[in-house]
Amino acid sequence: MDDAAPTSSPATSSTPIWRRPVSRRAVLATGAAGAGAAAVAVLWKGSDLAQILNRVRDLTHDYQGALSNPRVRAAHLLRRAGFGGTVQEIDRLAAMSTKDMAQSLLDYQQTSNATLDGQLPTLDLTSAKGPNAGAVQAWWLQRMVQTARPLEEKMTLFWHGLLTSGLDKAGPAQMFTQNQLFRKMALANFDDLLKAVSKDPAMMVYLDTETNRKGKPNENYARELMELFTTGIGHYTEDDVRESARAFTGWTLTGGKQLRYTTDSMFVARLHDSGQKTFMGKTGNFTGDDIVEMLVPLRATAERLSTRLFSFFAYQNPEPEIVRHLADTFQQSHYNVGAVVREIFNLDVFYSAKSYRALVKSPAELTAQTLRATGADARAFVAAANAMAPMGQVLFYPPNVAGWPAGTSWINSSTLLNRINFANAAARRTAASSPAQSVDQLTATLVDGNVTSNTRDGLHAFAGAHPDDRAGLLFMVMATPEFQLN
Repeated sequence: MDDAAPTSSPATSSTPIWRRPVSRRAVLATGAAGAGAAAVAVLWKGSDLAQILNRVRDLTHDYQGALSNPRVRAAHLLRRAGFGGTVQEIDRLAAMSTKDMAQSLLDYQQTSNATLDGQLPTLDLTSAKGPNAGAVQAWWLQRMVQTARPLEEKMTLFWHGLLTSGLDKAGPAQMFTQNQLFRKMALANFDDLLKAVSKDPAMMVYLDTETNRKGKPNENYARELMELFTTGIGHYTEDDVRESARAFTGWTLTGGKQLRYTTDSMFVARLHDSGQKTFMGKTGNFTGDDIVEMLVPLRATAERLSTRLFSFFAYQNPEPEIVRHLADTFQQSHYNVGAVVREIFNLDVFYSAKSYRALVKSPAELTAQTLRATGADARAFVAAANAMAPMGQVLFYPPNVAGWPAGTSWINSSTLLNRINFANAAARRTAASSPAQSVDQLTATLVDGNVTSNTRDGLHAFAGAHPDDRAGLLFMVMATPEFQLN
């Protein structure tokens, strides 16, 4: 995007400020004024975007008793366990106890998703190459926006970022099938999920299990299983990697040479190394499932997964006592992920000032929450999935096996402009018949009513200057630093 402010022309001078694309200079310049984005620039005073977000986060921590308000607690939970809530959804949860709020989201299997199922496009997995990448991305984004079971989609997003596979190697139909696996086992026992994903076609292609054969073991999956998925570095040896790779031999994909497009896997005994293997001090004729069953019970696995889950839902770098408590829960529940997530949502610290607005929305979270606020049709989901790329996240295409980074790394001068311009485009699609809402009403729903004085002044100034511009005011609220925080 052009670094300079847009030049004036008859077309731009007759277009409301909020409808024009925002330039880098207009957003970053302190006290920027004039063509293009003066209304937005006042919300982002400062030259360091990370500092702006940190300042907003720190100021909102100072609101006295923010999370003692039932509606704020409900909205906070809906952002973390899903993709934000409507006024009705926030009100419904706010009438419950903290424990019941969490339980209502955790028990999503009891909630019908029939309305969503009737609206989703049908993806053809039977043709030679299956659906294209754009169709699968739009399909998942529509699920995030329209689901009646938000935690199901949020956990699917979590697993996609941890047990990663990507379109750079796997095919769209394979990524779709893996996505369905993550959804089905979102809160299952971790050992069951790892056993399933080790035989998942997308993972087999992405980490080369397909080429792992007796006599010629491929170590990629075995290494990442320990380094990234379970214990982490320092808890295994190179011998453990080699021996576990032998254990995972034997699984292959059906479909001949079209391995990128097959969605089925099978075990072929002659390809499996059935010899004795020594793994972490134990010797036996181990299979891949045996390796998983030895890795998951380890304390290092419990602490690593508990840390990842807490960091995803609450805040980064949890205290050792929190990690110990959650790791105990994991082990005592026979490695049940749902038990750990339930415990996180019931911890006092989850509703503490340290947790409130401690996370930056990922592009997936920002896009889904924006579309929930503005409405969307089938074409909008396709466009929105494409718009996520310049924000720094492409669904089904993580940068590497470690997944996406998090925190303020999501925000830089380029990605911020794309976030703001996406909100601009989404607000423009808002139906003219949508009910008029005041600054206070919009901020109450989208940012808990908790904004800095700079933000509040900027929003009221815009509302005063454009009293009939409903979509413009909605855009301005979604362009605030507060809306970027989860």
